[in-house]
Amino acid sequence: MTDTKKPEFAFIGKYIISADIELKTGLHIGGTEEGFEIGGIDNPVIKNKVTGVPYIPGSSLKGKMRSLLEWAHFDGKNSVIRIDKNKNGEWEGKLCNDPTHPIGIVFGVAAENHTGDLPGPTRLTVRDALPRDKETLPDGTIKRKSQVDMWEDAMGEKIYTDAKTENFIDRLTSAATPRSMERVPAGSVFQAQFVYDVYEKQDRNRLKLLFEGMRLLEDSYLGGGGTRGSGQVEFKNIKITAKDKSLYLGSGESVLKANGSAHTTPEAVLNNFDKIFPAL
Repeated sequence: MTDTKKPEFAFIGKYIISADIELKTGLHIGGTEEGFEIGGIDNPVIKNKVTGVPYIPGSSLKGKMRSLLEWAHFDGKNSVIRIDKNKNGEWEGKLCNDPTHPIGIVFGVAAENHTGDLPGPTRLTVRDALPRDKETLPDGTIKRKSQVDMWEDAMGEKIYTDAKTENFIDRLTSAATPRSMERVPAGSVFQAQFVYDVYEKQDRNRLKLLFEGMRLLEDSYLGGGGTRGSGQVEFKNIKITAKDKSLYLGSGESVLKANGSAHTTPEAVLNNFDKIFPAL
């Protein structure tokens, strides 16, 4: 469904959604090689350049969810086509380029794809997901170690990843050629944050797209090697807060609200959406 009415914008507030991303299988999101180390892995994951700690780029999360949503909301009336034949070829279709469709409004559309009236500011901001922090009790006792400490306890100091070795099989000769891929190990947990800006009443319903995207991603994969077992993730411990404009300005009537702070899964949020997010 495409929004046809020309929108009028007035900042109402922000929904802040945080969630744990638990890796059910190893995760590979490729980084940039700066050199070649003998005996090292030639297919590394992306890491913080200062600390060497892996993270999940917000662009990877946002782009994957958007892509899955565009295919899921495809209505059969407008085809999705590949516009070049390169390995990383570009795709083109109505949902990919329509700045008036809810997906385009929420996730944004590239400037060169805008036609006619602009849909206003992109609603969804996706932060980089960092390894989970430690959790402490009120008396200062550590209830749970940080993910970085857990990696080092299991694999050694400054070691945060492992390697998956695969064999490329020649289909004619059956000869096997080994290849390695660095992955963040299964069981690791990252902390994600989504910031959703609200400028008009319809934005409240459009927020459902975020949780739909989470559900689709859980049954797909994140990063590389997904069709070979990597990148299965699960969203847990979803927490939702509403920050009304009055909180930023220090005055005015509070309009934006969210009922209930913690929810287990994206499905639970969608099933209780009207209770969690009161109508504007």
